[in-house]
Amino acid sequence: MDNVKGMNSKDNIDDWQAVWSYALGPEPELVLSLRMALDDNHDSVVLSCTKVVNVMLSCEFNESYFEFSEKVGNGKDICTAPVFRSKPDLDGGFLEGGFWKYNTKPSNILPHCGDNDEDEADEKHTIQDDVVVSGQDVAAGFVRMGILPRICFLLEMDPSPALEDYLVSVLVALARHSPQSADAILNCPRLIQSVTKLLINQGSMEIRSSQIRGVTLLKVLSKYNRQTCLNFVNHGVFQQALWHWYRKAGTIEDWVRSGKEKCKLSSAMMVEQLRFWRTCISYGFCIAHFADFFPVLCLWLSRPDFKKLSEHNVLVEFSSVARESYLVLAALAQRLPLLHSVEQLANQDLGVSASYIETCSWSHVVPMVDLALSWLHLNDIPYVCSLISEQNRNTEHMLEMSYLILVISSVLGMLNSILERISPDVTPEDKSYSLPWIPDFVPKIGLGIISNGFFSCSTTVAGRNAEHQPFCCASLVQGLCYMRCHGNVDVSLSSISCLQRLVQLSWSVDRVIQGATKCCSECFNESGTGEAGKLLAEGISSLWHNDLLHLLTSLLPMISSQWSISQNIEMFGRGGPAPGVGFGWGTCGGGFWSLKCLLAQLDSQLVVELIKCFSSVQGSPIILDEGVKLDNVTNTVVTASNWISSTLGLSLIAGPGQIYMLEKVFDMIFEPSILKYLKSSIHKFTSDMELLKPFEWDLNEDEYMLFSSVLKSHFRSRWLAIKKKHSDKYAGDNSSTKISKTPEILETIQEETELSEAVNQPCNTLMVEWAHQRLPLPIHWILSAVCCIDDPKGTLSTSANYILDVSRAGLIFLLGLEAISATPCLHAPLIWKIHALSVSIRSSMHLLQEDRSRDIFCALQELYGLHLNRLYQKFCKPNSIEEVKGVVVGTSEEAMEISSLEILRFQEKIHGSYTTFVESLVDQFAAVSYGDFVFGRQVAIYLHRKAEPAVRLAAWNALSSAYVLELLPPLDNCIGNAPGYLEPLEDDEKILESYAKSWTSGVLDKALQRDSMAFTLAKHHLSGFVFQSSDSGTMLRKKLVKSLIRCYAQKRHHEVMLKCFVQQGIAQDSKSSELDRRFEILKDACEMNSNLVGEVQRLKACLGQ
Repeated sequence: MDNVKGMNSKDNIDDWQAVWSYALGPEPELVLSLRMALDDNHDSVVLSCTKVVNVMLSCEFNESYFEFSEKVGNGKDICTAPVFRSKPDLDGGFLEGGFWKYNTKPSNILPHCGDNDEDEADEKHTIQDDVVVSGQDVAAGFVRMGILPRICFLLEMDPSPALEDYLVSVLVALARHSPQSADAILNCPRLIQSVTKLLINQGSMEIRSSQIRGVTLLKVLSKYNRQTCLNFVNHGVFQQALWHWYRKAGTIEDWVRSGKEKCKLSSAMMVEQLRFWRTCISYGFCIAHFADFFPVLCLWLSRPDFKKLSEHNVLVEFSSVARESYLVLAALAQRLPLLHSVEQLANQDLGVSASYIETCSWSHVVPMVDLALSWLHLNDIPYVCSLISEQNRNTEHMLEMSYLILVISSVLGMLNSILERISPDVTPEDKSYSLPWIPDFVPKIGLGIISNGFFSCSTTVAGRNAEHQPFCCASLVQGLCYMRCHGNVDVSLSSISCLQRLVQLSWSVDRVIQGATKCCSECFNESGTGEAGKLLAEGISSLWHNDLLHLLTSLLPMISSQWSISQNIEMFGRGGPAPGVGFGWGTCGGGFWSLKCLLAQLDSQLVVELIKCFSSVQGSPIILDEGVKLDNVTNTVVTASNWISSTLGLSLIAGPGQIYMLEKVFDMIFEPSILKYLKSSIHKFTSDMELLKPFEWDLNEDEYMLFSSVLKSHFRSRWLAIKKKHSDKYAGDNSSTKISKTPEILETIQEETELSEAVNQPCNTLMVEWAHQRLPLPIHWILSAVCCIDDPKGTLSTSANYILDVSRAGLIFLLGLEAISATPCLHAPLIWKIHALSVSIRSSMHLLQEDRSRDIFCALQELYGLHLNRLYQKFCKPNSIEEVKGVVVGTSEEAMEISSLEILRFQEKIHGSYTTFVESLVDQFAAVSYGDFVFGRQVAIYLHRKAEPAVRLAAWNALSSAYVLELLPPLDNCIGNAPGYLEPLEDDEKILESYAKSWTSGVLDKALQRDSMAFTLAKHHLSGFVFQSSDSGTMLRKKLVKSLIRCYAQKRHHEVMLKCFVQQGIAQDSKSSELDRRFEILKDACEMNSNLVGEVQRLKACLGQ
């Protein structure tokens, strides 16, 4: 129920069926039963069945998410098919965060067989296969069981409006599932024709809900593939879907008089039609229809009589259509050719013949801008004018206000798209476009922003001249910040969307004006725009400094708290609920399929835009001085440590389709200036640590540039790369294909696939798949640079020097983050950090052979040793009450249970085959380390008592077999305090026997001489087990004692070792009595064996007893 509350901000949640469907999970038998019920002859049974299928596919919840995503213009839609992460392997250092893969092989969705051999097809297509696929993926199971032909048949039989609506809704849900499901819909005979007939409705003007969903279906299918969209255009589907727009333009008064319900239906229909048209425009189609549709569009582009709309309670419906209309104009603007360049968009290779590519004409721009400028007069727009005024702000009309804010957002976005075609923000190879002149509407846009209360100018600007005072009042930015902080999720989404568009437009206006020739500035001075014109010539950035700095400092703490949304999305693993079914992976609030996550992503995008703007102006508020006090808003600065923590938080929020934003984040955080700051922080931090030797090294400018470059390159190739898809033999091309008659079996998903470079998806699709990519990033993604050196397959780079440079830079970056206590870095589990250090030296010792990297490696070992000590003391105090993460733990058993989940559970937390990794690490230590002290400390951590018994046993046996136990450092020099290795006493019989075997075989002889922690460990635990344990291990105690005494009898040089064994842990004041007790235990263990008893007596005499 917590998920339901988190998913929707409204209190009245009535979709309890979806809740129970989610709780039950995917049931293959239920899918089969529903599919059979759909073939029933009774209409009531079929209707009930389609209702249940809608619930199982969570159609309403999913559409609610996609509706908001469309409103705020959040880029491409995401497929809803269930996915799972590929498993980490030893060669990759067991680092999690692999590529996502579909739960079921895409080619298993449809059983393919010959057209004329039904008997043979029945033999190949078994019900058992259907059930298996349904258990992996409910939607895929329905498609495989032939639900699409059945839906087509039902649509052709003139169903009731309710059944018709449910059937089309199921089609939309299946279309959103995956490209393969979309292909199945397109290739199902007569299905698209049946849906298209619904849109015409035999000439009736009445709009039904199924018609709206039908247009949605066409839009979703078009987003998958550019060729599909072209087919819809060529076959007249587009014209049939938008036939309402070919009618003679009416008036808003006529629309209002039709009544609330008809306005609601017509608004919903026009919204979906405009979105379908926008999809076509994005591919370069249907741009010529602008001339036909513009007269009707003008009704919704013009600012209306708000009073009349409010009186008839249709303001929300009008705002929805107006918003989508301006989003269509923004898409048209993106198809404009560059104003001052001969390079036309039609020359781009988009995978379709250039004859099908249309471009928008600049002759259409002026009327578009004129209509948009009327929406910049904020004081004439109800609810928005009160938002600007600090005295009149309230939450009473937040709904209407949010819809109007979204209209303004779309207007600003459209204007920004036009300016982008005058002077692009990002150009290939940083090419600068010549701007010999700019259109007259550019200064009009700038003046509209300055003069209508979008920003409040800074006190510095206002103080220069009293004439600036009219512009220095409350602003829309402040009002939007108020909405973001005090509104619900819906309202917050609207406000952040508008803020982002406003920042982008303001930056574009400044860029275009400042990039023009000098004559433009003279025009401003000669014009009658007065002080506003002068401010425009100076740059809008002079106005928005205070407002946007206040916004940035408000958003950074939010980002720092929002990144945790993504941390539990993989709790189900393979076979669990689909990301788009119900509430995602089951995380609180819906995970990545919730409005909260969508809001967090918009927040992160806005922060990136703000940082980009501030970094390009003088007096950037991001400083590298930690001593600055944050006294008030107007003098607020963002310290580097806070900025780095927030930027790392941004990286954890990004989901599929946000690769471009992450690339910008990587560019910002791996700047040489940031690395310089981290290096200086490292020296301050390590000066307070007790290190083996002080840091006396430095980095030169070339090294900063090198490390910046290799870190950007590594993290892009490691985390932003997209898998190349294997050509699917069943991939749909919207036409029938001949399939060879070969036996069909369910295919197995392969783990290894060829990598491609990390690039944005080409403009031949507007959909993003969860599969074939790695986002969202795991919390320990920053450790991959340290692990990069362990890349035997060479998947990241073929250059050994490159890999070494990445690892060196990764160590510096990691220690720098630790030095400034960067928040996400602090939350990365200690076990992953220790593991990363081990991975970096598993295949090569190059890092430890360079003095600088060796110093950093040692510092990290010391730091993590301190963390380990704190955890050990926190969780392992017996008979005490500990408060752990806000939860009171009342018993030592509960504390130990928590500790087992938190401390060094390598096999549990990292990989079930972790013992294999430990054995390979020990092999490397034995082969090339020559007893390297730092390497030995890293290996010794796997003998810590908080490591699992299987890991400790594997480490000890590997060290013993390689005869390198004596190469381990003394216990006092290990990572963490000595009690962590010694307490509690070992109780695992296999480990105790392994200790004794190493003792008797002579492997520990040199360990005693070199004061290795191996002998200390074996002596302590064997002595403790023999002399201090309970009676439960009597048989093992006798066995161990006999082995040690026999070894002593055969090897006289073991006398010193056995003396240490007997005297281990004896207090000086009770030495005599305790020794007597211990020798009695040894005699009893000998079980009257005279030879062994004699050796015990001889040992006792040597000790003077």
